[in-house]
Amino acid sequence: MATIPQLQSSLLLASLSLIPNNTLRYMAVGVVAGVGVLYAGHLGRPSVQLRYLQVVIKETEDMIQEAKQLCSLDLLAITEESVKLLEVKRSASIIQCHILNLRTLDWKNYRLLSRDIRQSTEKVKEIAIAVQLIIEAERQRKFTEDIKATQVVLDHFVSPSMILVLLKYDDN
Repeated sequence: MATIPQLQSSLLLASLSLIPNNTLRYMAVGVVAGVGVLYAGHLGRPSVQLRYLQVVIKETEDMIQEAKQLCSLDLLAITEESVKLLEVKRSASIIQCHILNLRTLDWKNYRLLSRDIRQSTEKVKEIAIAVQLIIEAERQRKFTEDIKATQVVLDHFVSPSMILVLLKYDDN
């Protein structure tokens, strides 16, 4: 069975084979490669990266709100992650101010801003993972409580003497 990348490359090569002239094929490959490079450059722009950071921050904030509702026992850890997220939000705001204050974006500023945004995004992802771990720990704790409660019910209704009675009944 072909994987998706193999299928994509097969379709690309098949579509290139439909172009009758080698020069046109090379031009088509060049245009596609150029568009790919321009798109990658667009995604690397600080303003685009900052928008992505804002989306990741919003998702993490929603996750923290969910954790606050679900995890009443581990509120301190959730609050610590909230503080870390607020620090990242402050950093994102500072970066936004730098972008707005720049008259021209030279290569050095571009690299520095991109690096700062990338680091902030990684911090937010780490915070999100920590919050997810807190939520999962709470779910596991609740599952354990449910298992114990169910086991108590089973132990109460299915006592050893009842098992003996059932076994004697099956023998007859």
